[in-house]
Amino acid sequence: MDNALEYSNEKGGEGVLTDWEVGQQLRALRLLSGVTQEYVAYCARTTQAQIARVELGSRQPTLCVLRGYARATGDPEAVLRICEAAILGLAYDDAVSA
Repeated sequence: MDNALEYSNEKGGEGVLTDWEVGQQLRALRLLSGVTQEYVAYCARTTQAQIARVELGSRQPTLCVLRGYARATGDPEAVLRICEAAILGLAYDDAVSA
């Protein structure tokens, strides 16, 4: 991909996390924090169904949804690391260790 800011819905996008991978990272963060999709949705002022779609990779997270994850989990830095990994094409583990 020429543009590292571009999201990819396709598996195997070179170096950039796919929507599914971003969703899985957000899901893992939510589960580690012990919060429900309903609580993330409440914090994001959206529906649980929208959060489920983000975690399944069928919907890209909006800024409001990302804020909801940050508020619900109490870990905005982790949300930023996931975003950084998606935008810069880093492996999540590389973004976490940075």
